[in-house]
Amino acid sequence: MFKVDDVGLRLICYGPRTSLGGFELSPDILIALEGVGTFKGVTVEERLSELQSKDRDLKDVASNMHRESTRRGHASLTTSLILQFEINPCSRAATLLLAAQPFGSYLQESQRRRRIKMDEFIIPSNIDRVEKLSVKYRETLNYVWRCYDNLIGRGVPFEDARYLLPLSSRTSIFITGSLESFIWLIYSSENRDEEYFPVELKKIGALIKELAMNISPLLTSARLSFKPLHYVYPYPDPYKPEDRILEELIKQYNEPDQPIVIDFKVSGEIQDLVEGALKNSEYMNSLNSLIHAVTLEPLSLAAYHQSIRHRTVPTSVESIYKSLERALSNPEKNIVTPPTIKTSEERLNIFNDAVSKLLETYSLLLNEDVAPSEAMYLCPQALRIYVARVYNAFNLLWPQGYIGTRTCSYAQWEERMIAYSIWRSIEKYSPKISRLMGEKCKHLGYCPEKAWCPIIKKYIPEYDDELHRKMME
Repeated sequence: MFKVDDVGLRLICYGPRTSLGGFELSPDILIALEGVGTFKGVTVEERLSELQSKDRDLKDVASNMHRESTRRGHASLTTSLILQFEINPCSRAATLLLAAQPFGSYLQESQRRRRIKMDEFIIPSNIDRVEKLSVKYRETLNYVWRCYDNLIGRGVPFEDARYLLPLSSRTSIFITGSLESFIWLIYSSENRDEEYFPVELKKIGALIKELAMNISPLLTSARLSFKPLHYVYPYPDPYKPEDRILEELIKQYNEPDQPIVIDFKVSGEIQDLVEGALKNSEYMNSLNSLIHAVTLEPLSLAAYHQSIRHRTVPTSVESIYKSLERALSNPEKNIVTPPTIKTSEERLNIFNDAVSKLLETYSLLLNEDVAPSEAMYLCPQALRIYVARVYNAFNLLWPQGYIGTRTCSYAQWEERMIAYSIWRSIEKYSPKISRLMGEKCKHLGYCPEKAWCPIIKKYIPEYDDELHRKMME
């Protein structure tokens, strides 16, 4: 097992930075000079030369520029500093939040394709310090891992066996993002209550702050000094004690078992123009803000982790602690079981025993006054959680959008189920829009995968290996 102290961050690359006339320009100075350029129609070399000729202190110029820009609420400077780093090791609990920021890019070690080893779990510090709790925590993880290994031995794919693994499972992630992308995590690491916000994420936030301060102290300090209530662009955060808005929505729609569309709109009288627009590169993009579907979706944490990485879909998520409460009172309704496990009574019993063990120990830890943020590491990835999402024209009608990519036969089964369910629901609102939706092969006119599947024959009946080879070429 590993501990929070083992969680590490390694810088891979950062920018912008350059050398002009033998003078090294750090991100602080270069971004400030480019900011000055918004007022002057001269090159960055000319701006630098002018300041040097006036004997201006470049750090003072940069500091003033960053403070003034931040005070006015501009993000163009903080989105100009790009950081690329790897976090390894960390837990799946951490990446639930790390991969949720919509203006970043994430390459994460996948449990769909890699078998987890017995010792690849994090143990929270306060649990590790108390012997009886540490013993119980470790015993539970060992039991669950053996169940996981047993299921794989019985032919269950990695991607389905992982549903019973807890959020304490080890992973790693490569992240690319602007300074602005990490401000909420830095702020949370310094201000959020450890009762609900994991210490592991507090450490990661502190490491990212340290990294940013070393690279660009003037810009980072200026941005962190600006702390209004509406602090950053919103993104899904499951580590809140409650969320009355989501709770009310879930209650209002009677805890649905399937994704439902709760609002659908095509603005203006343009439905008859949509099909033509999709064939015209000059104005098809105008559709994006004029078509939207709002959904309420129950899905497993395993599927949620993939959904939030589809960053063009705005998402709100309920508190993970509220979803755990429901699972404790009604596990059958609030646990998602993969079909490959349901088909066998033996597999199902193994799966249910593992999930029950995790929930039982989670409850025991809470009764021992362990903080929910630490007990939560035993949360199974099969836990059902609710999200509210907004799908625009891109995600409904483009081949690279959510429906196009997630209805592909290569997509994860639960994500496919959600995508098809949304598609069917939209048909009730607008048959015209629904008719234009579909798998990416429908939009592209060929299958972009290495091996094609029968889905494309719905749209091109004559499709075969020879045609596929030609289209791939």
